[in-house]
Amino acid sequence: MIALLALLLAVGLGVATYFIWYQVQQQGDEQAGIETGLSDRLQPLRTSTDALGKQLQQKASALEHRIDGFDQEQRALAQRLSVLSAVIGRSETGWSLAEVEYLLRVANQRLQLQHDPRTALQALRAADERLRDLTDPHYQGVREQIANDINAINAVPAVDVDGLAATLSAAIKQVEQLPLVGSHYRPASKSDGETGDSVKPAGRIAELGKVVWASLSKLFRLREHDQPVRPMLAPEREYFLRENLQLQLAAARLALLREDRAQYRLALQTAQDWLKQYFDPQAPGVQQQIDRLQEIAAVDISPSLPDVSASLRLLRQQMQLSAQAPVLPVVPDEPAQDSQDSQDSQEPSGNKAGDGEPAL
Repeated sequence: MIALLALLLAVGLGVATYFIWYQVQQQGDEQAGIETGLSDRLQPLRTSTDALGKQLQQKASALEHRIDGFDQEQRALAQRLSVLSAVIGRSETGWSLAEVEYLLRVANQRLQLQHDPRTALQALRAADERLRDLTDPHYQGVREQIANDINAINAVPAVDVDGLAATLSAAIKQVEQLPLVGSHYRPASKSDGETGDSVKPAGRIAELGKVVWASLSKLFRLREHDQPVRPMLAPEREYFLRENLQLQLAAARLALLREDRAQYRLALQTAQDWLKQYFDPQAPGVQQQIDRLQEIAAVDISPSLPDVSASLRLLRQQMQLSAQAPVLPVVPDEPAQDSQDSQDSQEPSGNKAGDGEPAL
């Protein structure tokens, strides 16, 4: 009986063991399937993760290059700022001197190129005020030269261009009213001894000669004139004469505005000659016009202007003498990183890997 129980117990244990083993095998197969499915699902994620990592690495590399470029641009900008600071000046004195130099250049250009002494005087006086406010005794010689230039410009006679142009414009308008020579002919008046009565007949034979002579003198009359009688101009010639005279006066006005002394005087002299030759010199308007043209022709419309560049040269010389540092700083040819790399490449071979010490 005991043996039978032992046998049944052994059979039960064997069945239980087989059942347990079978369950374990089923669970192992399910777990393997789950791992396989999970691996298949995770594979696209791993692929996308790897691609994303490569993209991030590329972007990080590009960002590093851009940062390096920004660093180089920043160093170049710093160098340019240092150069600009050295050129302009490191203090308010540098700015004031640069302004004075600019004003002196303006005075030279306006006087020599544009013949504008008024603006040149204003620029010189402004430069002198800047130097006065600077209160630097080293530039006292420059102020003295500026004073000499101002006196030289004041010595130049002023030309009333507007007034001369207005006079010529009025003369052009007056040409139409000027009388031509011979346009107002007046016969000579009778002499004091002449009368309108007829010759009395001779009462005696002795008076017959006088009567004949008086009769003959009535037929012929001699008149004396101060100037020879000139024929009057045809209407078309009169029109062109007045037009040409107006053109000569307009040419004189244009030469005045262009400061062409030779053309100005030539046009006025031609206009005077035509007035004397073709217009009535006895008319008050003609003689007044001639006198006015002679008066404005004597004006020097382009007087000689002085040279005011000495003050600018003296200022630049003094600025060079007063300079405390070179204008342009020394700029290194290569960045500091390149020099560091060259130092690393020139280190002794004993510091390399393989000689018993770790490589740097």
